[in-house]
Amino acid sequence: MAERGASSAVQTEASAAQNKPVHLYEVYLDDETIYMTDASAPIVWNGNTYLAEGYALGFDGIEESSELRVQETSVTLSGCDAAGPVWVSLVLAEEFIDRRLVIRKAFLNDAGGAIVDPIAIFDGRMGRPAISDDPTQGRCEVTVPAASHFADFERVIGRRTNDAIQQLHFSGDKFFEFNSEIPGKQIVWGRR
Repeated sequence: MAERGASSAVQTEASAAQNKPVHLYEVYLDDETIYMTDASAPIVWNGNTYLAEGYALGFDGIEESSELRVQETSVTLSGCDAAGPVWVSLVLAEEFIDRRLVIRKAFLNDAGGAIVDPIAIFDGRMGRPAISDDPTQGRCEVTVPAASHFADFERVIGRRTNDAIQQLHFSGDKFFEFNSEIPGKQIVWGRR
């Protein structure tokens, strides 16, 4: 983990011979924000209580790199019902796509409290969640893929000016029918 923006307390704890890393998850939905942690006890940070009820099973795919690239991850949550949010019903009822997901890394001190300044290791938008269950093993998991804000950075916005796209939007309109026959020609509109 690089030192980018890490407080001296976090740097000291990260370089210790033994430390207790935990992750703080923030799932931003339309009606609420869900705070959870993979720690063994709830953690209070920044005025929010991160619940430790076993829902956050883990994540994968987060790697640091000096290259400019889209960061992606996949968060695995328990779909089993307990006292907290029921992820299966949330996935079926809520709009997850393009909602914000933040994962922070923190360290617990010897007293069990979180170090003051957790570091955001992922901040992006969620994709389409998937539910998988295995009744023989008694397991149910919800997997939520997510990508950084730059996932569609190279996507070209707007409309294409060709006949196929025109037919898709306005079936029967022949305005762009011969558009492919005039490449490289300059067309001046509104002048002689």
